[in-house]
Amino acid sequence: MAPFPSQPVDTASIPSYFSSLPVWSCEQDALPTIRKALNDTIYSCTAPGSKERKKAEYRHTNPAGNLFGLAFALCEADRIGCVTKLIEFLCIVDDVMENLPFGEACIEHAILRQALYKTYDDDQYGGRAASKMKSYLRELRIELISLNDPNTSLLLKTLDTSLRDRDSDDSEFQTLAEYIPYRKTNFDYDFVCQLVRWAMDIPPVVQENILAKSYEHIIGVIVGLTNDYFSWEMERQQPTDRIRNAVPVLMKEHSISEVQAKSILKEVIVHEERKARELRSEIMNQGEESEQLKRYVTEMEIFAAGYGFWCATCPRYHRPQKEEYL
Repeated sequence: MAPFPSQPVDTASIPSYFSSLPVWSCEQDALPTIRKALNDTIYSCTAPGSKERKKAEYRHTNPAGNLFGLAFALCEADRIGCVTKLIEFLCIVDDVMENLPFGEACIEHAILRQALYKTYDDDQYGGRAASKMKSYLRELRIELISLNDPNTSLLLKTLDTSLRDRDSDDSEFQTLAEYIPYRKTNFDYDFVCQLVRWAMDIPPVVQENILAKSYEHIIGVIVGLTNDYFSWEMERQQPTDRIRNAVPVLMKEHSISEVQAKSILKEVIVHEERKARELRSEIMNQGEESEQLKRYVTEMEIFAAGYGFWCATCPRYHRPQKEEYL
């Protein structure tokens, strides 16, 4: 099935969006599908009146555009609902786990992963925080398998690895170079790439392409650091035993202020975008046999641009919810 129609987004009036990557959105036609998937996920994974539900609902109040319409414009129309469910699920998991001590978060992730295996279907134990999310993930696994797509097993395996690794390191990073591989892992980036390929019906051979791997890495750096750039003001106030953000890493690495660290971080993002444009140009000059690779690279650029635009405009990062409303 083809993607929903998408349109370019005018970013000129948004000064906070400093990226040079073009933004597209399929929101106009895809929004009913996206909203249904969001409601299914949020109301299945969170309790009425809970902080997690309020955070999830607030996450999707961005008047500048819907996150999923902006980031996944080239995914097939009949897959965009599943994409929305899986990504929103991981966002809710993140909201829940970041409030737990590191050791407890590791245990809860392990309990959650059981939902990906049929052998645990009779095990109803949900731990301290994972119960609703575990039940939902089990139902989502069954829904995905029912699609009879041979690539779904790899998608679920990648999700399992992501849940295992995403919050499994409590190290204090000394340099940005040390931090970036962790940032990509904590962003569930390998799973996001696999999800995009699955949702676009991209053949597995593209995954092994050297140019595709290089481009994926650059986009992973861009989206991870862009999130850090815009989310820092919110994250710095969160009660947690582990702040994961490039701003304090750069402050420590260079013995500089927050303002200086954010300036350097912005320069790094812009530099990575320049590399992405150069590599994309090289890929687009490949022969006709590389059409699937070109499609994938185009969507990954849309993903980076759309996600960056959403980060630059969303109330979640620019007007954080006050504690009394959580």
